[in-house]
Amino acid sequence: MVANALPTPVVIPPPTATAPPTLRPSATPRPAPTNTPIPPTPDPTATPAIELGALVGNDVVLPNVPLTAATGITPTAFFSLTEVPPPVAPVRLRAGVINIALLGVDTRPVKKGALTDVIIIASIDPHAPAVTLLSIPRDTLVYVPNRRMAKVNTAFAVGPDVFKQTIKYNFGLNVDYYAAINFAGLVNAVNALGGIQVIATCPLYQVFPKDPYYVADPVTPLTVTLPYTDSFTGEVWQPGQPVPTQTIYLPRPGIYTLNGMQALAYARARYGMPGGDVDRTRRAQRVVRALLHKARSDGLIMIARLPTLLEQFARHLKTDLTFDQILSLAAQVDRFDDGIIRSRYLDGVGMTSVTLPGVGAVLIPDRDNITPYLQMAMNAPLNQQAGGGVPVEVWNGTRQPDFGVVAADRLRELGFNVVSIQDADGVYSRTQVIDFTTTAKGSAIPLLQRALGVRPENVIAQPNPEGPRYRIIAGQDFDPCYYKTTPASVRFVPLPARPTPGQDAPPNGDAQAPADGNALNPTPATQPTAEAAPTPAP
Repeated sequence: MVANALPTPVVIPPPTATAPPTLRPSATPRPAPTNTPIPPTPDPTATPAIELGALVGNDVVLPNVPLTAATGITPTAFFSLTEVPPPVAPVRLRAGVINIALLGVDTRPVKKGALTDVIIIASIDPHAPAVTLLSIPRDTLVYVPNRRMAKVNTAFAVGPDVFKQTIKYNFGLNVDYYAAINFAGLVNAVNALGGIQVIATCPLYQVFPKDPYYVADPVTPLTVTLPYTDSFTGEVWQPGQPVPTQTIYLPRPGIYTLNGMQALAYARARYGMPGGDVDRTRRAQRVVRALLHKARSDGLIMIARLPTLLEQFARHLKTDLTFDQILSLAAQVDRFDDGIIRSRYLDGVGMTSVTLPGVGAVLIPDRDNITPYLQMAMNAPLNQQAGGGVPVEVWNGTRQPDFGVVAADRLRELGFNVVSIQDADGVYSRTQVIDFTTTAKGSAIPLLQRALGVRPENVIAQPNPEGPRYRIIAGQDFDPCYYKTTPASVRFVPLPARPTPGQDAPPNGDAQAPADGNALNPTPATQPTAEAAPTPAP
């Protein structure tokens, strides 16, 4: 086979300084285990900013079963899969908070189930107001109540009630409702909105089957072995022909406009990616945020079309929300401002990455830290104000378009209020922080140094009580791709001893690469198709 060249990189235009994209705040730093007090109850006479009267809390009841798990999986020197951990203590949320599980489901027939490869708990606090998005990696090892230890992405395949029990047992969170969408649902939703804009912090290159429902043959993954009809185009793939492919290629960090198929590929890309499954959860949240942002900008049109759209997407969407409840949420979509949407990630509790016999690669959270971490992460202050973080301005002192936007993205993740983005007055070799504050009390300098890799000599004091507190000048040493490796909060344990020969391996939700079709050939040797080139945002 003759290797084809990479696609020609597309020049990304500089961002508009007056209207930078609104991005997500970061996960709250990992706390030490402690007894966290119950969050204050809102004033019952106060009118909530977000009206959730159509939604009611649904208490999830755990099954009354003995704590046993006869899985038949050989225990290792690292972790036991035959002893069930006790349930995690409940996370105490304020009265009126509603938790909705947003699930991305892999429903390919050959997978024999509905594995939830994307799990995001959207916690809506109508009084703060705040919407907290908590991502749970698909490979997180959990106890599925009354069943066995397994990856969390297998629980929904047993049933929605079992999924809710699994989340409550292992994370202390009560899931009131769920909404699960499959591949086609996401593709069609993005296309119905006319595409979405995402900010890529790292270059990304992945090759997928043109039809995401296709599962490659494990022996000959690059060749069609049986007649196959493309789910989207109706094209018939004949045995012996090369598998038709699509490519997601983001040559450098920046803003990209993605169509439906590209957005799905962006959220699913995993093999050979920095940060592995942990980083994929962040990209999935970017897609959710982009969808909310686009739906909000088209709010009036979408509300008028909602009944037709729901009917159109009925076979791709599964939920226990009623039509009236969906309509109630959609009517308030303009209130879900970017400033009140907060992102949290489970790796903040501390996790261990290990490959277990019969289960595969898993992430095991520090269960002692789950409740205190989520207690802090999921409860927004009642006096929270959108855009109320420390004000900073961002200058792009690199020669790279969009690096100012990406630097602002990182600062917004940490809760800073980015008031402006502009090109610097020249090229800077080193990233600088200009400190306009007049007191060291409450200084954010240590956080800025860690987040941006700024040396002490590049922190410059220029006291000025007017304007923002800090100016960030991204220099040529600024590295937008800060998830090049698995986060430091995830501890890696070497591969343990292999299982006993002949031991049966129960279903575990692990997607084998590359035969599952998630990535046919992650190397640049495969020629991308023309329709797969993402469009740089204007």
